[in-house]
Amino acid sequence: MKMRLFLKIIIPILVLVVASVGAYALVKSRPEPERRAAPEKSWVVQTEIAKIGNERPDLKLFGEVVAGRKVDLRPLVAGRIVEVGAGFLEGGVVRKGALLVAIDPFDYEADVAERKAELDEARARLQEYRAELRGVKALLKHDKTQIEIRRRDVARREKLRGSGASSAKALDDSRIALIDNEQRVVDRERAMSTWISKIAQQEAAIARLGVVLRRAERDLEETRLVAPFDGFLLNVEAEVGKRIGTGDRVANLIDAGRLEVRFHVSNAKFAQLRAEEGYVGRTARVFWRGEKKSKPFEAVLEREGSEIETASGGVSLYARLRGIGPETTLRPGAFVRVEVAGQAYRNVVRLPETALYEGDTLYVVVDDRLEARETTVLTRIGTEILVRGGVSAGDRVLTTRLAEVGTGVRVSVP
Repeated sequence: MKMRLFLKIIIPILVLVVASVGAYALVKSRPEPERRAAPEKSWVVQTEIAKIGNERPDLKLFGEVVAGRKVDLRPLVAGRIVEVGAGFLEGGVVRKGALLVAIDPFDYEADVAERKAELDEARARLQEYRAELRGVKALLKHDKTQIEIRRRDVARREKLRGSGASSAKALDDSRIALIDNEQRVVDRERAMSTWISKIAQQEAAIARLGVVLRRAERDLEETRLVAPFDGFLLNVEAEVGKRIGTGDRVANLIDAGRLEVRFHVSNAKFAQLRAEEGYVGRTARVFWRGEKKSKPFEAVLEREGSEIETASGGVSLYARLRGIGPETTLRPGAFVRVEVAGQAYRNVVRLPETALYEGDTLYVVVDDRLEARETTVLTRIGTEILVRGGVSAGDRVLTTRLAEVGTGVRVSVP
């Protein structure tokens, strides 16, 4: 009984031992497989051929259209408005010389007529004075001739008196006549001086009346207020029947031919614009979404703002728009985009910003492997950069972002 129990226990154990030994013998006797190295991984990347050249990137800015010239329209005479121009409306477009408002001219026409009459009267009086002067001059000449005759008569009677052929009374009468003629000449000369003075005074009065007449005529002209230049009207405050005084504003007028773009630049960008030949006269392109034309407006930089903005630390620049007039749809207040040619860079390479690693490193593909190159970043243009150094013309520069980037990494270019 005990033997049977022993055999039931030991036989399974022996079977397991024999099986284990057999399995171990089989494992030891199997042939060793050939070891193979894992294949090197290659990354598919995008590259860009480096091209060395000269670049002048545009500065892309934003600004606002402003009026380069805006005037208050104010009449120089007072009165009641009797007429307004067809374009005298809020937002109206007017041409140079077009009627804006007309003031009742009755009083001013009467004033001109009165001044003309006064001037004609003064001129007639001047003619009278000149005629009197001519008469005095003629009488003076006649009196001087008589003096010569009287002097010869006195001399002749003095000779006859010496010979006893003439009486003393005849000589005295001749002398008295000479004295009378000489007194008459003095009176004529004094009268002539008086008439000359009167003529001068009358000429001055005529000149003064002429000025008064021209002023009256100008006031009459000012009863018609016209546009001094082509432009757009705003703040219109006048209508027929309204009485306005001298200097009352009736509207504002914006010069349609002098619209400008005011835009802000940082100190760094302002320094770029001032480099080389300066910013004055540099052209700019102005884009406005409200204008359906694909062609941008052209502008020319003219000046900078009179003050530096302390809050932003930048500068306001003004560019005058070219080729615009009353027909343009552009108006002050429009928000626009401005592109200005910036600083010129020579012998540089333009690349996508994704090509730059660690601030100053580029990777060039050489024999299907990456090679690190140090470079200098000169400026950024949107999503692109301008660099100088580190790469040569024709190099394939990595533009794909790789987490495993490094010298020697294997890549493939499609």
